[in-house]
Amino acid sequence: MRVAIALAMLLSEALPAWADALPAPQNQQVAGLIRTPMMLPVTLENGQPALLDAFVTRPANSEPAPVALITNGTADTAGFDRFVMNPNRYASTAMAFARHGYAAVVVLRQGYGQSSGAAEYAGGSCAQPHHRLAGERDRSTLLAALKAIRQQPWASPKQAVLVGISSGGFAMLATGAANPPGVQAIINFDGGRGALDGKSFCDQPGLLKVLTDYGKRTTIPSLWLYAANDRAFPPATAKAMFSAYQRGGAPAQFVAMPAFGVNGHTFMDSAPEAFWWSPAAHFLQQQALPYQPIAALPQTQLPVPSVLNEEGRKAFQEYAASQRYEKAFAIDAQGDWGVAYWARTRDEAAESALGYCAKQREAGKARCHLYTINNEVVPEQTVQR
Repeated sequence: MRVAIALAMLLSEALPAWADALPAPQNQQVAGLIRTPMMLPVTLENGQPALLDAFVTRPANSEPAPVALITNGTADTAGFDRFVMNPNRYASTAMAFARHGYAAVVVLRQGYGQSSGAAEYAGGSCAQPHHRLAGERDRSTLLAALKAIRQQPWASPKQAVLVGISSGGFAMLATGAANPPGVQAIINFDGGRGALDGKSFCDQPGLLKVLTDYGKRTTIPSLWLYAANDRAFPPATAKAMFSAYQRGGAPAQFVAMPAFGVNGHTFMDSAPEAFWWSPAAHFLQQQALPYQPIAALPQTQLPVPSVLNEEGRKAFQEYAASQRYEKAFAIDAQGDWGVAYWARTRDEAAESALGYCAKQREAGKARCHLYTINNEVVPEQTVQR
């Protein structure tokens, strides 16, 4: 049986700056938490305005919560379409921090998704990757984002954690080197720049030199988490980057994580919370930051469709347990299926799942229909393709 998985990162109409004040029927809600998209207006270090694509997941109470500022990685720059990315790529990460007491805000840096401006790698090449300049650009964006977030009534002005994956991990290390007031911790998931194939890199000596400089200037404790099967930054490279940073004197801890999937480089956005939260919680506790749950993970009771074969059932069970919102699962009467994760809205997730299911079914066979959107079973007649 042919099957397909769509990692849905679709473009939608731009959201206004006040979108976080609107009801959010298009986004999965979780008991004890609030999930809302927003466009974040900021002012950069040079005085120029920017608009950043963001998504907030926070406790439902009215008390200001410590901020967990989460930022994105990137993809190969050749042919990379900025608009396929959206903040929900990191929905499960944001959920983990929010349900432990944080106002978790995923912010796409300039040049990604619907954020304005150019990405940090603009104008660079592998021969001249401009690692230091990239860090300066991202630092300006992220410091501006943190300042704007702290103006929200639900955000603490005095407590924050910086969290990033891949190039976003490097960006957070660059931001941490400015020692922003109130930032108490940095968590770097498989961070770095310039990886080509895990064996060759764009100016690795230059990257290590920049990391050493960051380490000299940083007083904020950091946690470095790297998967054993990271294909971008394998263990030897990860330890070389960490050693260069720590050589500068910054307080830092390195944790070698188990292998995850085929390529552990993206475990932050793909692995379940249970895979990585324990070392993160221990580190946060050391910094006197929240680490215990205030809201439970959703307990879904979604019956497995009887038409699915073993592979399909396994995929659906993964879907049911996943917090990778927005998501949808579609099936047909023959057991063909399509699944979508990380869409901007439930409608986009549904459209994507239906499309991938439809590509699997044979001509003349029963049409695909939506089985679930997020954590809800939908009537079969609702939408078909």
